[in-house]
Amino acid sequence: MRLGYYLLFLMVFFCSELKAQTLDTLTFTDFINIVKINHPVTVQAKLLADLAKARKTQALGGFDPKLDAEFDRKFYDGTEYYSFLTPQVKLPLWYGLELKGSYSQAEGSYLNPESKLPSEGLSYAGLSFQLGKGLLMDSRRAAFKQASIFEQSSQNEQVRILNDLFQDAAENFINWQNKYLTAQVYDNALGLARTRYEATRLGFLGGDKPAIDTVEAMVNVQQREVQWQQAQLELQQAKYMLSTFLWLTGNLPVDVEKLNIIPSNNIEVPLTAQTDIINNPKLLSYNFKISDLNIERRLKAESLKPELGVSLGLLNQGGSALRNINPTYWNENNKVNVRFSFPLTFSKARGDLAEAKIKIRQTELEQKVVENDLQNKLNQNNSELIVLQNQLNVLNRTYRASEQLLNGEEMKLRLGESSLFMVNSRESKLIEVKEKQLAVDAKLKKAQMKSLWLKGLLFELL
Repeated sequence: MRLGYYLLFLMVFFCSELKAQTLDTLTFTDFINIVKINHPVTVQAKLLADLAKARKTQALGGFDPKLDAEFDRKFYDGTEYYSFLTPQVKLPLWYGLELKGSYSQAEGSYLNPESKLPSEGLSYAGLSFQLGKGLLMDSRRAAFKQASIFEQSSQNEQVRILNDLFQDAAENFINWQNKYLTAQVYDNALGLARTRYEATRLGFLGGDKPAIDTVEAMVNVQQREVQWQQAQLELQQAKYMLSTFLWLTGNLPVDVEKLNIIPSNNIEVPLTAQTDIINNPKLLSYNFKISDLNIERRLKAESLKPELGVSLGLLNQGGSALRNINPTYWNENNKVNVRFSFPLTFSKARGDLAEAKIKIRQTELEQKVVENDLQNKLNQNNSELIVLQNQLNVLNRTYRASEQLLNGEEMKLRLGESSLFMVNSRESKLIEVKEKQLAVDAKLKKAQMKSLWLKGLLFELL
């Protein structure tokens, strides 16, 4: 009878092994690489770099040279009253400077005396600048600085998005692995229960076993079938959740029904010496927000200054604007414009500046709240890691002890000193301990991944 028992056991084991060989093993590293390459969120995160580049190009547009021309003519009753042509080029520079060059032609019978120009035309070369509002900061420089900050913050935002994505992906892979290993436990338990039932039935037919033992064995098979079905259901659900992170080239989702994969047994969680949250992208994002708001504050502060704009230019006959450059010629051929404006109350400027300062303070306080929350979560997670590791050590010892008890009970059964009920009871306890062992191991791996996520290193290390 013992030979028949072991033959049935080997047959069940061999069939399960043959079934497993037809499936592909998906390692955690390969899974993360698939997420890195094909997941739409990964592609979306990479687009942030292109968006930052576009923003910076847009901001540089404030310093683009500008060419324009104006033509104005009045012709009536066969008489040309006036004709003006003025092409000009402007080149904005840093610190509110702007270079300007133009060439003007004017002719006609009814020109205003101040509009009369030499027959060969009049060229102009000069510059304008601000000595009050706009000297230290203006809208063009503010836009460029904010675009530079956005370029840095977009890199941090990319890390934040991928950090969150890999955290969710890792948790789902760990959960899928746990459900697979748990399903294997119940698959083996069901196979063993069927083998034990068949051996008990043959023993009953041979007169070695009482009829009640076959009932006990059949009940055990039915219990294992229910547990196996539940384990298979949970495994299938975990597989569906995992498939949301598996995408093909071209951002095409995989067909989960055609996904014949099993997880690898091991997950290597990267180690790091960093123990704080200084690199957490969510926390770092507030630094960029504050920097951006400080640019806005400086721009608002400029409005508290009076407007004082000065334009200086040299005039020359003909098309050569820089033909005569000397003090004597300058004193006799120049164009100067001074613009001055001074609000008496600065109510709008003071309100805008106060609002900008309040926004900065609000962001700083929000940053403190987030920093404290992340630090508390890290401390809590570190405590959880210690407890889970201790629990896993205890469960490992408990499993070995339960395994010894089951082996001893089976030995006693073969010697006729125990019952099938006691063997089933010992086996149920062993399965229970194994299931807890797998669950705690999964929780430990998730906590380790969460630790890297809180430190902002998950994207970097995976």
